[in-house]
Amino acid sequence: MTHIKKYVDSFQDTVDVHDVYFRLHLLEKVWEECNAAKDQLEYNDDDDDETQQHEPDREAFTEIYCELRARIHRVISEDRRAKESAESQTPTAPHENGNFLAPKIKLPTIGFPKFGGQITV
Repeated sequence: MTHIKKYVDSFQDTVDVHDVYFRLHLLEKVWEECNAAKDQLEYNDDDDDETQQHEPDREAFTEIYCELRARIHRVISEDRRAKESAESQTPTAPHENGNFLAPKIKLPTIGFPKFGGQITV
């Protein structure tokens, strides 16, 4: 989990989202494995004092996991919003009258020649 935390702490403005998805998968795997190991240790340990002694460690581990997972999900959500925003710039859905909505783009004005009334041959 320490390697994943270092990776998340090093996030810059641009992040490879595919790499982030992979790290999220690794984080979930580490979470499951650590919880299984801790559950097995607590199951094998009949001493309640020993179990209580390790509870702060388990809580700290849970806090780190939740923080990392939230930060990773935030990056993924921001990427999704950016993609949706880019897709919404193009006409994709018809308006209620059946016409497609076009993006608001200001085209340059084209000046046409004006007829002054004189016909030349």
